[in-house]
Amino acid sequence: MRSELYRSVSIMSSWLALIGFAFMAALFGWFSREAWSLFAGLGAFGIAVTVTAQHFQHRTMVLVYLNHPHRWRVLIAQCFSAALLGTLLAAVSGVAVLLDDNAAHYRSTVLVAPVMAVFGTLCTAVVRRPLWLIGGAFAWLLFAEGIINRMAIGLPFGSFAMASGGNTKALLYLLAWTAAAIPVALWAIHRDLSSD
Repeated sequence: MRSELYRSVSIMSSWLALIGFAFMAALFGWFSREAWSLFAGLGAFGIAVTVTAQHFQHRTMVLVYLNHPHRWRVLIAQCFSAALLGTLLAAVSGVAVLLDDNAAHYRSTVLVAPVMAVFGTLCTAVVRRPLWLIGGAFAWLLFAEGIINRMAIGLPFGSFAMASGGNTKALLYLLAWTAAAIPVALWAIHRDLSSD
């Protein structure tokens, strides 16, 4: 876990992604706490994708897996690192919401952001290409969750938005999506890396 955290904070693109997502979330936090929550969740997802996919982009994942034959341990370390960065992103970007006397909303968003980061890490273990995953996530958010489901409970990002407001049922849906991604990610980390 130490090496994963060190790698996450030592690469410039991780810092740029963290600052960029935090700035966008903070900017929307001045207008609406719900918009901040959604962008904090997207930021936690995005930073998890960025940090996890760097191993695949830089071809260092082969060396990591050779060094750690139990690949699930690497996945746990990546989930932990992404959850920490996602929590940091949500905590820092929500200062405007906190100053606007929305402490309960701020607290629930910061507590739920790590779940979205873990979900992003698990999705990256399957897809492995950050542009495909982030582009697909935005298309999914726009069409499936925004237009069709109208950001209601049931799908991952809508469930995050509702859970960040304190909705326990939405949190259970988000946890169910994350739990459903675990076996797929465990299967995916045992795929051959030569095709990537």
